[in-house]
This record gives sequence, C-alpha cells and structure tokens, in this order.
Amino acid sequence: MPLTNETPFALHEGRLITRGNLWSDVKEMAKRLPDRPYLFNLCENRYLFCLVLLAAASRGQICLLPPSSQMTVLREIAHDYPGAYVASERISNLPDLAWFPVAAPRSGDSALEPRFDWNRTAVIAFTSGSTGRPKPCPHNLATFRISANMAVNSLGLGQQQLLMVSTTPPQHMYGLETSVFWPLFSSLILYDGHPFFPEDIRRATEASPWPAVLATTPTHLRTLSKSHGSWAKLVGVLSATDVLSDKLARETNSVLGLSPREIYGSTETLSFACREILRESLWEPYASIRMIQEETGLTYLQSPHLQTPIQLQDLFKIEADRRFAVLGRHLDIVKIGGKRASLAELNRRLQDIEGVLDGFCFLQQNGPNEGRLAAVTVSELDKQGIWEGLQPYVDTVFLPRKIYFVAAIPRNKAGKLPKAELEKLLAGLV
Repeated sequence: MPLTNETPFALHEGRLITRGNLWSDVKEMAKRLPDRPYLFNLCENRYLFCLVLLAAASRGQICLLPPSSQMTVLREIAHDYPGAYVASERISNLPDLAWFPVAAPRSGDSALEPRFDWNRTAVIAFTSGSTGRPKPCPHNLATFRISANMAVNSLGLGQQQLLMVSTTPPQHMYGLETSVFWPLFSSLILYDGHPFFPEDIRRATEASPWPAVLATTPTHLRTLSKSHGSWAKLVGVLSATDVLSDKLARETNSVLGLSPREIYGSTETLSFACREILRESLWEPYASIRMIQEETGLTYLQSPHLQTPIQLQDLFKIEADRRFAVLGRHLDIVKIGGKRASLAELNRRLQDIEGVLDGFCFLQQNGPNEGRLAAVTVSELDKQGIWEGLQPYVDTVFLPRKIYFVAAIPRNKAGKLPKAELEKLLAGLV
C-alpha cells in the first residue's frame, strides 16, 4: 500500500492525523526547538514524542532516551552531553537543565516530508550494562527504517491499516519500535495514548476506526487475562520485555481470543526475531538476519540494519534452519513492568547510600513477592531510610519490596560473593 500525504498516520487526542499533517507539524516544531545539540525526549504522548524526535532529527539534534527519568540519572547522562535540554509536556523538575514545553501545532496543514540525514545518529538510547553504568546505544533513522520493514513484513503487518496500541513508553526500545517507528514506516497507525488498566486498553481499541494490535508485556497480560468483556476490535497481541509462559499465553488466548506473539531483541540490536509460543517454542529470525556463533558460545547478530555485527548478551542454541532457543543471559539484566535495569547498577546505588555499609539486590524466586526485587544490607539505616536513598536514582518498579538486614555479607578476598555463600545466605533469611 503506497504511503501518500493523505494516508492516515496517527490518532492524536481523537483527531485523525495524515502523513501530510505530520510533516507540517514536524516542520513547525523544528522551528521552535532550541538551538542545542541534544535533548531528553521525555514526552509521554506518543504523537508528541514522535514530533519532537523527527523535528530534532531534521535539525541535526540527537534525542537522548535515558533508562530512567529520575533526576539524578538525567544529570549523570547530561554531564556527558553538554548543552542537552528537556523536551516534555510537563514542566521539568531539573532547574539546571533547560526545559522546552511541547505542544502539538494545530494548523491542520499538509506538507512534504522534510529532508533528513538518514545515516546521522538521531537517537541515543541508554541501557545499563555489565559495568552498572548507563550504556549509550546510538541509532540512525536508516537503522529504524530497515528494522521496521523487516519486523512488520515478518509479522504480516506490512500492508495493513491497524491501530498500534502500546502499554510500553516510547522511551523504551520495544515501545519506540512498535508504537512509533513501525507506524512511521508502514501503513500501521500510531495511537498517542498510554493505556495501563484493562478497561483503558479496551476503550482504546473499541473507539478505533481500525482494527487494533496490542503491543504489551507479560505483566499487563497477567492483568488482561483476568478481565471480562468483549475484545472484538483487537486482532493481534504482541509481547516483549520478559519471557511469556505457556500458561499465560493460553490464558491470554482464552480471554482475548488471540494467540500472542513474542518479539525478541535489545536496545543495542532492536528487535530481530519473533515466535508464537502456543505453536512453536523456537524463535524465528526476521528475513535477512544472520546469527553467527563462535566456538566459545558467543553469538553475533549480522543484519542489514546494523553497520557492524553486534555481540548478543544471551546464550543460544541455533538450529540448522536458523531458528533458535534462548538458553539464558550472559549478564544480570532484570526486567519488571516493561522496564529493565542492571543488578550491578542497583547494587551500586544501594551501596552508595550514606549509612549502608554493604548490600546487594536479588530477584525473589518464590513467595508472595515472586518476581520482585529484594535487598540484603549491612546498614545503619532502617527500611524507610534505604528506600528514600534509592528513590532519586531508581524507578519505583525496581525499589526492593523486602529489605533484609544482616551483620555481614560473606565476601571473599577479592570482594566477590561466591555463589555457594550467596545461596546459604539467602536460605537463612527470615
């Protein structure tokens, strides 16, 4: 289906936005942006987020997408990107960073697509790596365009007008791809909202002029699987950010009448594979994707959307037909509620609190707080003091639900906590 200026692009506050309207709004927004090299794109409304990103790209500015919107994290990143400002609908609470208030132009005019430097870095997304520090992952518009085409064609969405409803923020790579760049480079329609509760999601799909696809997470699917009512307008469900269990996939299929499909990727690589777990446990790479595995077990991703092969952080078993199984993670990334963080980074934040002598975080494996973070500390503070010490740095979903206090943590001479000692310590916690 050819894309023209009259092709629908988005629903913004219930109003249809054509591609011509989009380009007119982008050009108008570009005139207003401050003349600075970097910006934190913290817009919550997806259409405004898209406008700011494209307007910035047309001006040669780079959007910074931090792993957290906590003020201390933003300040740390801003230190490495002098001149950065904050673009958002909400007033910034960072007095040392300039704030640009974002509002959509309402002229309703139509324009031709601006000129973009497709190979210039447009976005730097940050993810916590093995060092515990935010790791920059630069991407250009050509990367997103090629990746989006591979994804929507592999999923059979490339030629369809469907509303993309997402529960994941656009600052997260999964949300950025599925809810912003997939619509930008296909016939899919951007939905500007950020529905959270099941009834919000249902209203968004039922009010749509088009059938809808839901891009969400296992956390949201657990709630949706307990909901009641009709989902007649919903024609597809995508899941990412965490493994979707067979049980949850069956419950989703029972309630929504749709077998969910999972998307696999990372901030560094973007998405590059999918599967429908109720039919097949192995992942199917997108067309043109090649996974190169060394004898050491390290795996590299080679793809037209990547300038060079990228080392993947998981362990894989690759079949002769290119499909693969994920065996586990190399690193210590934890994902909760559509967000991810590094245990090393969380441990660093915990240990940096004045009054905490030692400590570490871990993911609870059983009990009422299964799947939530807990912490073990040697501390002069109480639980409230530790929570207050973490809040400026850590998203709420990563605050430890349970904090255990011990007299000492059994580290070895190298300062490491051996696995056997860790297991013994955790087994003795009350």
